Amino acid sequence: MKARKLWQRILIFLGIVAVAAVLPFLTANPYQMHILNLLGIYMLLNLGLNIAMGYCGQMNLAMAAFWGVGAYASTLLAVDLGISFWIALPISGLVTAVLGGLVGLPSLKVRSHYLAIVTIGLAGIINLILVNEREITRGAIGITNVPSPSIFGLELNDGFRYYYLILVTVILGYLLAQQIVNHRLGRNFIAIRDDHVAAQAMGINIAYYQILAFAISGFYAGIAGSVYAHMINYVSPDIFAFQSMMFVLTMTLVGGLGSLPGSIIGALLAVVHEYLRELEDFQLVIYGVVVVLCVLFFPGGVVGLAQRVRSWRRRKTAAVSPPAVVTREDAA
Repeated sequence: MKARKLWQRILIFLGIVAVAAVLPFLTANPYQMHILNLLGIYMLLNLGLNIAMGYCGQMNLAMAAFWGVGAYASTLLAVDLGISFWIALPISGLVTAVLGGLVGLPSLKVRSHYLAIVTIGLAGIINLILVNEREITRGAIGITNVPSPSIFGLELNDGFRYYYLILVTVILGYLLAQQIVNHRLGRNFIAIRDDHVAAQAMGINIAYYQILAFAISGFYAGIAGSVYAHMINYVSPDIFAFQSMMFVLTMTLVGGLGSLPGSIIGALLAVVHEYLRELEDFQLVIYGVVVVLCVLFFPGGVVGLAQRVRSWRRRKTAAVSPPAVVTREDAA
């Protein structure tokens, strides 16, 4: 039975990948290709945030800042030092992983909404550094002419080609996240999330795993930032402001905390986000309302709601099914 379920999951995963692989052939619109590429970026950010918040229960509202640091790290390595994208990509992930671990240090002293406030403050400090360190980051003007990556002499300088780079990155990121949550590491994360006192009593090193959760989320954000910077060929601090963090948080909550498929589903809100651009500052109001509604009425997001509907149908089916009649022959 377990082997059958495993094969079913593998076939579903391969089917989704196959559909994703043919999507670019269904559109010739560069803007739509840009939206598809953004979906992949947000999926990476959601996966990182979900590991920290959904699985380890750590309120990390500095993901947009990590995203920006990853983008700037990759940009500066490529523009100022002439380092290849393929080297700058993992370095950006490692830099933001270290930064994530440092930002996670306050989690040893504060929890819940207090930790959220601390991470917001740290994210604001990081954004101020990006704005004011003009000699390094070029300030609010940003950095232009970020080079596009190339592979085997083929330059990935359009949305169609870049899509497959993002697709491969998302697949690898998802598989890595799946290994993390199914490993002892993931079980320890869940134990800390559910009851950190009981987890500590069981011998789990709370401090180590909390900081590690922040580091992992930072790594995902750094990879997303590097891929994003070389996609749009430009970075500036305003792209990674708090508004971006609210959007990523909204996507993760709508998809479902503690669910990797929810991280993928939640990224589909990027399509809605494009239609809300005309509302400008009112976007934050809408995201805030969505977050409150999800927390109050749909804590499991779309995935949690689907699971509850499935459980309700099973109970209903069991209730209306006639009881089994045992005959004398059966009893004999």
